[in-house]
Amino acid sequence: MATSYPVQHCGIRHISFLFHAGGSGSSVVGLGWSDSQFFCKTQPPFYRLRIVNRKCRRSGIIRAAGSDYYSTLNVSRGATLQEIKASYRNLARKYHPDMNKSPGAEEKFKEISAAYEVLSDNEKRSLYDRIGEAGLQGGYDGSGGASATVDPFEVYNAFFGGSDGFFSGTGGPGGFNINLRDKGNNDLDIWYDLQVSFEESVFGGKREIMISYLETCDDCGGTGAKTSSCIKSCTGCGGRGVEIKSQKTPFGIVSQVSTCSNCDGKGKIITDNCRRCGGSCKVKVRRSMRVIIPPGVTDGSTMRIQGEGNFDKIRGLVGDLFVVIHVGVKQGIWREGLNLYSKINVDYTEAILGTVVMVETVEGIKNLKIPRGVQPGDKVKLSRLGVPDINKPSVRGDHHFIVNVLIPKDISNEERALVEELASLKASKRSSPSNHGVHEASKSNEASKEKTSRVASLWNSVKAFLGKRQSQERFASITADTASASLLRSHCNSDSSLVTVAYLTVFVFILISTWMQRKLNHRNLSS
Repeated sequence: MATSYPVQHCGIRHISFLFHAGGSGSSVVGLGWSDSQFFCKTQPPFYRLRIVNRKCRRSGIIRAAGSDYYSTLNVSRGATLQEIKASYRNLARKYHPDMNKSPGAEEKFKEISAAYEVLSDNEKRSLYDRIGEAGLQGGYDGSGGASATVDPFEVYNAFFGGSDGFFSGTGGPGGFNINLRDKGNNDLDIWYDLQVSFEESVFGGKREIMISYLETCDDCGGTGAKTSSCIKSCTGCGGRGVEIKSQKTPFGIVSQVSTCSNCDGKGKIITDNCRRCGGSCKVKVRRSMRVIIPPGVTDGSTMRIQGEGNFDKIRGLVGDLFVVIHVGVKQGIWREGLNLYSKINVDYTEAILGTVVMVETVEGIKNLKIPRGVQPGDKVKLSRLGVPDINKPSVRGDHHFIVNVLIPKDISNEERALVEELASLKASKRSSPSNHGVHEASKSNEASKEKTSRVASLWNSVKAFLGKRQSQERFASITADTASASLLRSHCNSDSSLVTVAYLTVFVFILISTWMQRKLNHRNLSS
């Protein structure tokens, strides 16, 4: 027995496929499309039939058997809801695009989300197990389907309660997250630009804002019709929203399902539109709400406030409010990370002597101590006067001040005189070490001359003593005179050396004289 399945899918307007109730070895004709088109919200360019063996699993093909979603989640057909949730939790974390960058991970994540969207809902799961009968009875018409408008990130956030910190940006107070995934394609979301002052970005605050949002029209109850009698069932599709055409082929019966062009898939025709919403089913409403600005927020940050977007009563869905922060400029102060920076000017005399100046900070006027001898470009900081960490408010940066030393081009005569006197004093101090060296050299020369004079006097005394000896002795003394004097002069630089040489010389000459005297006496006795 051949059965046909109608499918509603993300703007797909014409779908054809076949399934055959043959044996295990029989072939199944399935609908094929590229993975990138599976979750697109625009009509794919074309679709074609493919012959697929039951035993072969091919990506991007819808099979007739309802076991695809079960195998995608790695559960049996009799799995409980808890088992399905547990399997989805593990697989979703494993293949989430923010955690798994390998090729094909994102497509796998989409398949897992689509499978969970169906199997986690008892009604959809029941219809999925017997989808053929439900399709012929209109149970899967334009009002929804197993894979109609399935956003895998919607499924993920619904399961994990929004971004779970694993994939989200910076968490902030007030039930919102910073820099979350952009979901601007969701028509239920609202985006709002909020201007805040520089001080508000540092310390945080609260702001009252007016939001324009869409909600289901109360006059028509979201039908778009003036009265219920103005709603007629579409005669083109019988109220199912789709048109089904079947034909026999060598592979079985092929059923072609397409969105009804008469009612645009709604299954109903409105003869008289609602006066308030004009048939759009929605009205614009303005309301005031309070927004909490976290301390340390940066320019361009996006805050997500869940459940504050547009509300669709028909689908039972509500969007989120995304607030984009724009931080104003603070004159004279700029931010780099958690630190604040400013420039200050000090006079050259203040840079030399040091001083205390008054500076502007985010907490008002403060006193800043400038150390003496500060150089141009040096940084002086006031601790813990910067920006608090948005994740750890107890951690706070510093306020750094970049010093610029002012050197005047023109000064008064009195100032010039003082500066010249200071320059003269500095010059005299620079020259004093060399004068001191000359004086020390002069004293050294005088001492050397005095030592030489004392040695000469000692030597003269020695010569006078030896002069009383015999002529031979005088000859020896005179002969040694020149050599000894030369030796003494070569060693006159050291006091101890000169004294030692003098005593040694005297001792040597006494020994020589004694030896020569004894030799002469011995010669006289022999003769």
